[in-house]
Amino acid sequence: MLSKLILGIILTIFIVTLGLIVTGNTASAGLPMLAGFIGLALYGYVNSTFKPMSFTFWVFAFLIAAMYYPFLFTNWGFNTKVLVIPMLQLIMFGMGTKLSVSDFKAELKQPKGIILGAIMAFTIMPILGLLVVNMFDFSPEIAVGIILIGCCPGGAASNVMVFLAKGNVALSVSVTTITTIITPIVTPLLMKLLAGQFIEISFLKMMLSSFNLIIVPIAAGLVCNKILYGNVPWLKKDSHVLGIVLLVVLLLLVVISAPFPEGLSILKPGLILGLVLTAVVSLTKVLVKRFNGPEDWMDRILPSLSMFSFLLFVTIVVALNRDKLLAVGLLLVAASAIHNTLGFILGYYGSRALGLSIQDSRTLSIEVALKNGGLGMGLALEALGSANAALAPIVFGKWMNISGSAIANYWRDKPIHNASSVE
Repeated sequence: MLSKLILGIILTIFIVTLGLIVTGNTASAGLPMLAGFIGLALYGYVNSTFKPMSFTFWVFAFLIAAMYYPFLFTNWGFNTKVLVIPMLQLIMFGMGTKLSVSDFKAELKQPKGIILGAIMAFTIMPILGLLVVNMFDFSPEIAVGIILIGCCPGGAASNVMVFLAKGNVALSVSVTTITTIITPIVTPLLMKLLAGQFIEISFLKMMLSSFNLIIVPIAAGLVCNKILYGNVPWLKKDSHVLGIVLLVVLLLLVVISAPFPEGLSILKPGLILGLVLTAVVSLTKVLVKRFNGPEDWMDRILPSLSMFSFLLFVTIVVALNRDKLLAVGLLLVAASAIHNTLGFILGYYGSRALGLSIQDSRTLSIEVALKNGGLGMGLALEALGSANAALAPIVFGKWMNISGSAIANYWRDKPIHNASSVE
């Protein structure tokens, strides 16, 4: 009864919001719209049916706050733009802590799906991005952003949607991981080929930026995974782990004080953050063990920390680019919808044509169409130095959450009669 009452209140709030928008009072709709999405996000803790969508509702709530009240997120006594890249690196670090070398060995024993998935991810969406750009009269920087999101690997969202769609989760995670790791080479190359006609693209700068945003934090995460969960006997002794802390601190001091060549200086912040996180995780392992804390403390903390980092990351970028986003918003939504939808279609039927099962084809359809919007924003800001180029990844990222949820729910209710057969 209480659950229905709460849902009724939330629906009433949205009706009021819709009424304000229809009557032309859009400026007054911000507060009730924000309250409505916060209500839906919290409702997931009351009704288990809504729980998988809670994080998406939080994302929309923060986006609305950023659009209506950008001043809350742009200046905290300093320019919040400085937080954007570290937040993205923290998310990548979290991904690294979930990986181990054995993960790759197991999946590479049956590489067909992984290879096809990686090829399609880096061909279908980049080419579609170029075609979509030619359909709209966007400025060069906006156009580059559309191509950029097509050239990015998949993100964690694709793995979640594949799970909901009853697809091949192992294949999805493997394709996401492999495409993410090869991104520092493939994405700059594709951008040079496809987007160089719009603005000047530095292959080397984008490659190094990709290493800074992806490889360095993931490598730090892999190291921490080994420190926390490795079966090597000497890692079981606190004195040895404290020795790692000392060594990492010494390396940190060297990295901070050492002059980097101008071209490689872009890697310095990532190295510093990676070393700090490695030292903190190692020291925390010793402290948790000393005070009889839970062994899975990292698994308890990291998901919430990663979600908070993502929310903060997206919200700050939206707030900083709010005016420009309002100017091109509807056209960019249309471009993102076309780009994303064609990705689903070509990803699925391309997989079927190449001989994959229905289940694997659904998996790669989602893997092709859903991109790492956060990485796209980070590369736009750091490698391209363009806030306008970050707008397309922002809009695409929000649209794909809606479309991905829709297709996952559709496929979840569609039985797979021949999940392992070839039609």
